[in-house]
Amino acid sequence: MSLIASQFGNLPGIQNQVETYEAAIMFGDQSQVKWWNGYISSTARDTTNDPTYRLRPGLVLGKIAATGQWTNYAPTATDGSQIAGAILAYGLTLLDYLTGTYQGKFYAIVIGGNVHAANLIGLDGQARAQLSSKFTFDDDLIGDQWVPFPQMVAKTADYTVTASDNGTAFTNTGAVGAVKFTLPTLANGLSFSFRVVANQSVTVTSAAGNDMVAFNDATASSVAFSTPNEKIGGGFLIYSNPAATAWIVENHSAGANTVTVA
Repeated sequence: MSLIASQFGNLPGIQNQVETYEAAIMFGDQSQVKWWNGYISSTARDTTNDPTYRLRPGLVLGKIAATGQWTNYAPTATDGSQIAGAILAYGLTLLDYLTGTYQGKFYAIVIGGNVHAANLIGLDGQARAQLSSKFTFDDDLIGDQWVPFPQMVAKTADYTVTASDNGTAFTNTGAVGAVKFTLPTLANGLSFSFRVVANQSVTVTSAAGNDMVAFNDATASSVAFSTPNEKIGGGFLIYSNPAATAWIVENHSAGANTVTVA
């Protein structure tokens, strides 16, 4: 069996540089750093590095919901990695030179602390907002990076919202017909946003029925934007009350959009 490794068997002495790392990603008191041992997916990639399977320290990570594995944060993904949750602590190569395959690995990640924003890889405005409750950025010590929802997802067909969607802002961008959203079972702490972007009706309904507090109705089963010429810009913020007995509906429309309550 031949051994395949780029540096194996080289003569002693200084060799060609194989990787360059930026400055340290953490600053301040190291006791403030929150470490974790995360499983890095074999599919994780450092998309601005060459080769991409070499992950540099400071790479922003998101967790794949179906597997619990960490991968590179991707703001347009739909598997959970669109939510930034950690930062890779040290450089990591995922290619196994013996087998020529990519291997997932348990590795040190950082889930909180003080970080140099300029040395983070893949950091954007959305990731800043998602990480701001756990990390302090050296260029934003006040911590004013905030957005109301960690992710925005477009649906063009009927969709049953799940508890794992908590904190999601839904739109109907791209829809060519009516879209109905069905809320999950009531639970404390759930909140969702719904926004009409395409000129189509959008309805949000309760799975149990009769437990939505809407305009002039404390036992509504659904709310909708369905009036012609009053759909685009319509928006709801819907969240559970502390006792998990009712969905509270707030009209967050762009104008005087008519809300249909049923």
